[in-house]
Amino acid sequence: MTHQRFDKVRQQAVPLLKKGGTFILLTAMHAAPAGMAGWAVKSVARKPLRLALAFVLEPLLTRLFKRAAARFTR
Repeated sequence: MTHQRFDKVRQQAVPLLKKGGTFILLTAMHAAPAGMAGWAVKSVARKPLRLALAFVLEPLLTRLFKRAAARFTR
């Protein structure tokens, strides 16, 4: 492959890789809070504490992941 051809392929691939990476990252950050909260709730034995974790942990994790995602989407 010649150097010019490689540059052309690279120029075409970089935007696609950026869009694909952003899509994968945002999808993971959207689904991760619920999965992490579910894992934490499963690992707690006492029912009242489980309910409190379910109500508090998922919104908290969602806010954290939204802030982290905002850094990558700018």
